Amino acid sequence: MTPTRVLVAFSSRSGSTAGTAEAIASVLRSAGFLVDCRAKEEVDDVSPYGAVVLGSGVYVPSRVSDGGGFLERHGAGLRGRDLWLYSTGPIGGRAGRGTGSATEDELAAVTVGRAIGARGVAMFGTVGMPVGDDPVAALLPADLREVRSWAADIAATLGAPRAAASYRPRHRHHIATAR
Repeated sequence: MTPTRVLVAFSSRSGSTAGTAEAIASVLRSAGFLVDCRAKEEVDDVSPYGAVVLGSGVYVPSRVSDGGGFLERHGAGLRGRDLWLYSTGPIGGRAGRGTGSATEDELAAVTVGRAIGARGVAMFGTVGMPVGDDPVAALLPADLREVRSWAADIAATLGAPRAAASYRPRHRHHIATAR
């Protein structure tokens, strides 16, 4: 049996969302999936992929992005594919950041996820990375554990050819969808 091919697409201004995408892709690869990790601008076609993980940065508190128009551009191609969404930025309950509460931000993200049929939604706070630093190395250890845990859950849901490492996450939402 051929392993599922997974696309991890992202929209990233500061490198934080790109670093998170690389961490997710690493876990999925270690679980035996064929993974392409690419900036959303580099994605012309989603048809080769059985599953898509889309990440976007949130630069204005209480406003969840869809990855720079990715969902609109690839809406038809995403139908029938497993889809997960994640956001990074001033969200997810980081004290003193933004004007929206974590509950409001999480509710908005879950609502968007349900509306488009996503299998799950995760929100990871800012990782405080200056532009130019190595995105993966600059992730704080607590954030990296959350990211890896969420990616391991995706791998398990997709029926990973190999077991992905198990982690304990703090901020993630699974959305039950009828498939």
